[in-house]
This record gives sequence, C-alpha cells and structure tokens, in this order.
Amino acid sequence: MMRARRRTSAVVGAVVAASLAWAGGVGVAGAAGPSAAAKNRHVVIRDGFGITVKSVKAIGSRQILATIVPKALARPITVRILLPVGYQPHAEPRYPVLYLYPGTSGHSYDWMTAGDAPKTMAPYRLITVSSDIGFNGDGGGWFTNWVDKNTSLGPSQWETYDIDELIPWIDANFDTIRSRTGRAVAGLSQGGYGSTELAARHPDLFVMDGSFSGAPEIFRDPQVRAGAYGVISATMSGLNGVEPDAPFGNPVTDAVNWAGHDPATTVDNLRPVKLWLATADGLPGSYDDPVTNPTGYPGAAVIESATHMSTDYFVAHANEAKIPAVVYDYGSGTHTWPYWARDLRHFIKPLMRTFAHPPARPAKISYKTIEPTYSVWGWRVSVKRSQRLAFSTLHLRRSGFTLTGTGVATVVSPRGQKFRVHLSRR
Repeated sequence: MMRARRRTSAVVGAVVAASLAWAGGVGVAGAAGPSAAAKNRHVVIRDGFGITVKSVKAIGSRQILATIVPKALARPITVRILLPVGYQPHAEPRYPVLYLYPGTSGHSYDWMTAGDAPKTMAPYRLITVSSDIGFNGDGGGWFTNWVDKNTSLGPSQWETYDIDELIPWIDANFDTIRSRTGRAVAGLSQGGYGSTELAARHPDLFVMDGSFSGAPEIFRDPQVRAGAYGVISATMSGLNGVEPDAPFGNPVTDAVNWAGHDPATTVDNLRPVKLWLATADGLPGSYDDPVTNPTGYPGAAVIESATHMSTDYFVAHANEAKIPAVVYDYGSGTHTWPYWARDLRHFIKPLMRTFAHPPARPAKISYKTIEPTYSVWGWRVSVKRSQRLAFSTLHLRRSGFTLTGTGVATVVSPRGQKFRVHLSRR
C-alpha cells in the first residue's frame, strides 16, 4: 500500500469558497438526461421494503430507469440499473452487484453518460445500480440519517434508504448474490465518502469499496475536519436550502455523531473489506486540456486537492491500523469526469477478481459504532446508557464475543443465544 502524504490545511478556505461555485461540475459535468426506449421484457419491478415504484422505463436494451418513493425519504428519486449483456431472470449462478454513486449535485444517470459505465461494464457479468444521492441534483444527503428530520426536504434518512430499502429491493427484483461476497460499493467525490462510510458502518454487507476522488475522512483530524465542515455546511445551505448542521448536527455539541460517521474514526471496521482508492493532487493532468475539456480549472483543482488531503489522512490511519488498501494516486489531475471514468476502468478488474474469489469472513472481527441498537455479522446488540450516542466496540472471535463501552447491553448471537452484559469502558 502506498504511504499517504499528509497535506497542509492551506486549501481549507478555498474549498469553502469553491464548493458552491463548483458543485455542479463535481458531479454532473457533461451528463445528459435519460431518454425513453422500448420496455425491457425480462424484468418486472415491484414495490417492497419501503419503496413505492412510480414509473419504470427501459433505456436501450441494458438500462432501466426507475422513479421511486422510498419511505425513508418521502420524496421521489431515481435509480438507474445497468444490466449485463444478455441478462436473464432466474440465471445460475446469480449476478454480483456494484452500487455505484455519483457526486454532489449528481444524478442516477451520471455514471451511464459522463462516466461511460455501459461500455466499461459490457464485458462483465455484473449488475450496476446507481441511485440519486439527493433530490433533483441538489447538494446531496451525505449518506446519513439527518439529525434534523423537519427541514423542507423531509425526513432525509439516507442511510436507512441505502441500506434497509434499496439493497433488499434490488435483491427482490433481480437475480443477485444476496450476501457480502457478491456485493460492492463505490462512488466519486461525495459518493466516494458515502461508499466508504456505508462500508465502514455495514462491513458485513460489502466485500469491496471504491472511492474515486472521495472524502473518506471528514472528522478525525482537525485539518480535514475544518474543510469537510465548510463543504458540507455549504452544500446544505447553498444547494439544499436547509440549515447547515442538518445532516450530522453541530460539530462541537454533536461531535460523537460526526465521529461515528467518519470512516477514518471507525477504520478498523473496514478490515474485512477490500479498499481501493483513487486520488490526484488537483494540478492539471492528462485530461485537462482547456480545448477538449474546458471544465474550469480553479474549482476542479481546489476540490480535488481537498479530497486528496482527506484520502491521504484516511490512508495514513489505515496504514497505522495495518489495514490493506490499494491507493491509485495518479499525481496530476482535477475533479472531473474523464478521471472518474478512468478510475472505474481501473477498478472493475480487481472488483471482478474479488467477486470471483471472495475473501472468507475473518476469524477475528472488531466493530465500533455509536449506535445504541444495531445488527452486524449476524449479531444483534442493544445498549442502554445515559447518552444515546456513544462508542462501543463488539469483538467477535470463534470462541465468542466481548463488548466494550458503557451501560448495560443485550447481545443476541446468530444462533439466538441471549446475553446480558454490564459494560465498563476499558
């Protein structure tokens, strides 16, 4: 694994200034909207798992555009499903799935148009699912259940949608491998943060994570924290029209919630997940020709420099924890689509090798979370304590488990054995 280079915080102020001006270019530059096509006769899309299907449209022979209303969001969004060539229901073996997310101000179709995903995926036996991460191309939901559920955008429980609604809905409507060995997650920019955050909070669901110019750290180190808060609060107020602390709360009074949604803070959770990260330094690179790619260097450069710093700090913590990661640091390059399309081309081969030879579940697992109630690796944990959100860590071994934290916990094993545990922090 390449050793991360720690960056200074000099870009922080520029990131905040550029985030609003450049947010559209971050996620959707060059993308075109969907067009109608003949109905796909091989697939029937049904409601379920909190998702109501409003409409379904085929885009050519391999893409399906679904407009849905998830219960967790209470507003319509779109999902684009890219099928493998020759997809047939009831196929054996079943198909692995890649959940592939766009960036800030992105749409579900971005990867299919600007990201060239149909061509990249054509040789592979793989279903690709790309969902909106916000409403109508706004600033995005940052992949979390918002602390403020009463904004003008509604409940905005994005993690619940991504994990508890979208995944089982896809599994119910397509012939997927319904386990972590056949499921991966990846994304660009905000989507790269989201893919890593979802994998860190749900490592039993994904075998691999890909972050393309992502921000896999948002809170652990003060230098990263300042820039991340500036960008997130700017997207909230400037693009979503809501109060800046809506998703995670105030970074001082709600610091534990920020930390609990920072993959760098819970990096040990990712030990069972294969990590693949792509990043550049923000300087003009091979795709930054002002004639063929006039994307606006200042914004694209500043944002890429900021995500590079976030990636560097995250990788340094992975190194410290001795967690393997592949880091594709390609030097010069900006925050634009040609680089992300290339990232996907590079990512797909190790992804398919991982699906072909998935790693076994480790004999030793540690899972750190702030949640009072959760399920992971077949275990269910509920903790009663004075603070609703506080860190606890579940250590799993073949011989059993230990749980550290505060309060009194009820732990149920995959076999249904129930344990009551009085905790004291160690």
